[in-house]
Amino acid sequence: MKNKNDSKIMSAARVVGKQISLIVLALLFATVFLAVSGYEPFAILNGITESLTVDIAGTIRWATPLILSGLAICVTYKAEVFNLGVDGQIYMGAAAATAVAVIMPESMNHGVSVVVIFLTAMAAGAAFAMIPALMKVYLGTDVIVSTLLLNFVAELFIEYLVTGPLKSPEENMNMNASKVLNENTWLPRISFLEPSSANIGIYIAIVLMLFLTFVFFRTAFGHEIRIVGANPVLARYAGIKPKKTILQVMGLSGAIGGIVGAIEVTAVQHRLLAAFNPDFGFDGIVVSLLANNNPIGVLFSGIFFGALKNGGINMERITDVPSAITDIVTAIIFIIISAKFILPKIRNPKMKKVRSSEGGK
Repeated sequence: MKNKNDSKIMSAARVVGKQISLIVLALLFATVFLAVSGYEPFAILNGITESLTVDIAGTIRWATPLILSGLAICVTYKAEVFNLGVDGQIYMGAAAATAVAVIMPESMNHGVSVVVIFLTAMAAGAAFAMIPALMKVYLGTDVIVSTLLLNFVAELFIEYLVTGPLKSPEENMNMNASKVLNENTWLPRISFLEPSSANIGIYIAIVLMLFLTFVFFRTAFGHEIRIVGANPVLARYAGIKPKKTILQVMGLSGAIGGIVGAIEVTAVQHRLLAAFNPDFGFDGIVVSLLANNNPIGVLFSGIFFGALKNGGINMERITDVPSAITDIVTAIIFIIISAKFILPKIRNPKMKKVRSSEGGK
C-alpha cells in the first residue's frame, strides 16, 4: 500500500515538474526575446515578482477570470470535447447579468440580488453552450468550429445591446456601455485590498475548483466523463451515454463562463462595456493545458497567468517595455504546451507504421 502511494506521489511530482519546466523554458525564451529586442531582459520576471509580492490585488483581479475560464475549459477537455466558445458564453452571461441588474429595484436585498444575477448569468452561459452541443450530438457538427464562430455572434450581440436596448441614457457618455448598476447588485470587493478591483470572485473560483475536483475524482459522473474522454466506444459498452455526457459537460462549462461574465459586470466594471473581455476564454485554454486539465492545477496556473498579466501592466507603467510582451510570453507558453500534446500524437502513427511494416517482413 505504501509503495502504491509513493508511486502516486512520484507520478504527481513528475507532472508538476514537467509543467514547471515548461514555464521556465517559456520565460527563458521571453528573456532572450527581450534582450534581442533591446529591452531590459529581466523586465518580465521583475513584473511577475512585483505582482506576487507588492501588487497582489492586481494579480487577484486578473487571476479570478483566468482560473474560472480555465475550469470551464477543463470540464469539457476531460471528456475530449473542445469548447472554444467560452468567450461567447462569458459575453452571454454578462449580457444576462446586466439585463437583470438594470431592472432590479434598489430596495431589493443585496444578497438576493447578487444570487439572482449570478443564477441568470449561469443559465444564459449554459444555454448558449448548448447550441453547439446539440448541433454536435444531433447533427454531427464539429464542435470546435461551431463554438469558435459563436464567439463572434455573442460579441456582436453585446455591441448591439450597449448601442441599443441597454445603452446608457447619459448624454455625455462617449463610450458604448450600459448605465452604472445599482450598488445593491455589486459583487463585493475584498475589503482589505481596497482600493482595487480584486473581488470575492476569487473565493467563488476556489470553491468551484474544490467542487470540480470532488466531481472528477470522487463521483460516478466524473468517472463517466473520464471514460467518455478516453474511449467513447468503451463508454457505450459500459452503459454510459456519451451524447448525454457531452451535453452535460458543455452545459456546466457554459455556466462557469456565465459566472465570469457576471463577475466582470458586477464586481469590476459595474456596467456592461462593449469590449470588457480581453479573450479570457482563449487564455483559459492555456491555463487549463498548463495545469494538465487538473482543477487543482488550474488554480495555480491561473494565478501564474494572472501575475503575468498584471506584471505586464505594471511593467509598461514603470519601464519602457510594452505590456504586449506578456502576450508574446503567453504565446510562447501556448506553443510549448501545444508541442507537448501534439508531438506524441504525431509520433504514434509513425511508430504504428514502423511496427506494421516490421510485422509484414
